[in-house]
Amino acid sequence: MGTRMIRRLALVVSALLLVISVVAQETGGVTLHVVQRGETLFSIAQRYGLTTEVIARANGIINPSNIRAGDRLLIPLNGEVREVEVPETYTVQPADNLQAIATAFGTDVATLVSLNGLDNPNALFVGQVLTLRAPVSAPESPSVPGESEQVPAPSGITVTHRVQGGETLFSIAQRYGVAMTVIQEANGIEDASRIFSGQDLLIPGVQTDNTPVAALPNGLVALDLTPLVLVEGKTGRIRLTTANTATIAIAFLDQTINVATLDDGRAHVGFAPIPLGTAAGVYPMTVTVTDVNGVSTLAFNVQVRAGGYGAQYVTLPPDKLELLTPAVEQNEMDLLRRVTANYSAERYFGGPMGLPAAAAMYSAFGAQRAYNGGALDRYHSGADFAGAPGTPVIAAAAGQVVLADTLNIRGTTVVVDHGWGVYTLYAHLNERYATVGAFVQAGQPLGTIGATGRATGAHLHWEVWVRGTPVDPMQWVAEAFP
Repeated sequence: MGTRMIRRLALVVSALLLVISVVAQETGGVTLHVVQRGETLFSIAQRYGLTTEVIARANGIINPSNIRAGDRLLIPLNGEVREVEVPETYTVQPADNLQAIATAFGTDVATLVSLNGLDNPNALFVGQVLTLRAPVSAPESPSVPGESEQVPAPSGITVTHRVQGGETLFSIAQRYGVAMTVIQEANGIEDASRIFSGQDLLIPGVQTDNTPVAALPNGLVALDLTPLVLVEGKTGRIRLTTANTATIAIAFLDQTINVATLDDGRAHVGFAPIPLGTAAGVYPMTVTVTDVNGVSTLAFNVQVRAGGYGAQYVTLPPDKLELLTPAVEQNEMDLLRRVTANYSAERYFGGPMGLPAAAAMYSAFGAQRAYNGGALDRYHSGADFAGAPGTPVIAAAAGQVVLADTLNIRGTTVVVDHGWGVYTLYAHLNERYATVGAFVQAGQPLGTIGATGRATGAHLHWEVWVRGTPVDPMQWVAEAFP
């Protein structure tokens, strides 16, 4: 090593020692922080409960945005290090991946894999609850009165947002509930008007109840899946917001989900019915966005849980046993699937549906059924309401009558199309008032309770069909769709 190189090295070491000495005298000590991929000076300062100015001054940094992964920064300490409090768990959202979650919460993939016993780190699913940190044991002895307590830094995490066409820094700040100046500081942005489509911005201080920590693909501004974990026999709802007018295609459970488009093509809503008999497990969902900028795709895993609807044992009188013939049941189901598979872009319902009769429900949706001592090889595809013959049956929501006929199993039946692929069915009627093509309002009488078809007594059998699939009708009474 040459003399000149040795002198330069000595000068660097001396300067470093001088900085350490000054910082130690002013603040009571230092620690060394190695910059990780995705970190900014702001996120590092937030982690230690400091300001970017303090760290920049300690390290002679002129441009706060000019730090790179692997850089070693001196962190001046004032007593104990004040770290941002990391929550114990995080619920996986669409677009999340293990690396993004690790970066957002200041940990690493290996730690998350170990804490959660993940066999396949790439097989995360929406709604999965991940443990972020090992449980902290309670202190063995109480704190001494008068001692200063550690003050946590501001709550929230840093997430990544990919700027979409038409977005402004102000609109992005509003979306995440973070001050615009905070986003500017985190990303070294001096002129708030100078952001561009496709730019990845770090958004610090975000509450993560249902915010993905990874950036959505180009063209897609927001995606909401409700509920995060789907249930056999129930309906999931998918809401999307796009930066530009776009066409959305969603594939799930080997089917294409119809999507309604609103707000000049920027807001999109689709329903995901989970058929009875769907095995509990994790299934892929793919969202494809097509707009003026091209095609982008987001694929993620969705968990489906069993409905747990129980079992019922029914005894039919001898004169109705022929209605248990599989061919009779299949023909009727095929007819109803054809009728309810049609999709209308006009929506007539809004909010929770009303009950179809002033009667008590006595048999819920989804139970496996056995008839006359046979096997549990059928499902109850609706909800039954006990009522005296002649009790009015009313429309649960506005819509157009698309079927008014007498069927083998459901007897005298009315089906109403409410738009967006949603239908209600009213079966075993005694009288029928509705006619095909008529438009009915919510609460309008469609007929009266009876015992026609494969019924053991007078009652209303009520079904909700979504895109050709029968689903739990009481979910549509309890929840507001869309």
